[in-house]
Amino acid sequence: MAELVLLVLNKHEDTLAYVDPHRLQVLDRVPAGHDPHELVLSPDGRFAYVSNYAPPGNTVSVVDLVTRRLVHRIPTDPYVRIHGAAIAPDGRHAYFTAGQSGCVVEVDLQAGRVTRALSTQGEVSHMVVVSADGRLLYTANIGTQNVSVIERASGALITRVPCGRGCEGLAFTPDGRQLWAANQEAASITVLDTATHRVLDTLAVPGVPLRIRFTRDGSRALIANWEEQGELVVWDVPARREITRLPVGNQPIGLLLSPDESRCFVSNMTSDDIHLVDLATLRVHAVFTTGRGPDAMAWWRKTRDSHQFACSQTGDCP
Repeated sequence: MAELVLLVLNKHEDTLAYVDPHRLQVLDRVPAGHDPHELVLSPDGRFAYVSNYAPPGNTVSVVDLVTRRLVHRIPTDPYVRIHGAAIAPDGRHAYFTAGQSGCVVEVDLQAGRVTRALSTQGEVSHMVVVSADGRLLYTANIGTQNVSVIERASGALITRVPCGRGCEGLAFTPDGRQLWAANQEAASITVLDTATHRVLDTLAVPGVPLRIRFTRDGSRALIANWEEQGELVVWDVPARREITRLPVGNQPIGLLLSPDESRCFVSNMTSDDIHLVDLATLRVHAVFTTGRGPDAMAWWRKTRDSHQFACSQTGDCP
């Protein structure tokens, strides 16, 4: 029987925590490089690739999830302040933003090295996502208040789509037809058409919207409101209206749905805790800790025969 494990990056103590998601207990903590922010898992689930952001921020840490060891640091110089992380559908390449360099670095996961740097022509490119077909990269550019669209094969910039102040968090709707961009300083979300790369709508989201997750059926959007007394904002997507706001911890940032979508884990950066929200009752079910400065989270499974495999970071696990 497979054992489901919650992985949590604790960026203020440089660790990756293994957590039992049922008992809400930390099983282990391992080094994850300096100031770990975002992560992707190899297709076989053996390794986690972790962005290291604090200056100089010039490495991607490789953690062996089976042996629970930091086994390698992939140098990214001259590209620094490595942050956002995404993986191509074929699992061969991962992409990390190098915000102050205005580019995305491509890492060949088999070779364990940087192979290309793709210009975003934006300032402070912070988060990155890959289209479901693997053809396009999208980056949220905080400084230039836009989203860059890059053809992955050629590395060519296709366009930059104007968004709002503090453009940062990105999430595709489950059907892939829209990309939502959270504008933390503008208190809004820009909705992009992924076929035309035009703005379809701008949604007012009072507060500091930072991260977005969608339920698999696309009916709800979960938004982290990154305020000192933070909230999980629940949206009705078809109706384009807010359903409710749930108080969580200070400066909520990471969001992860359970595989059955009955719960949402919300990591709170400065209260150093994770709130577990029951999505049926829309109430906080539990609060627990994994370390200082919890941020990105992912699902991972371990089977009895030690074969490892990963679950999608959207919570789409078998």
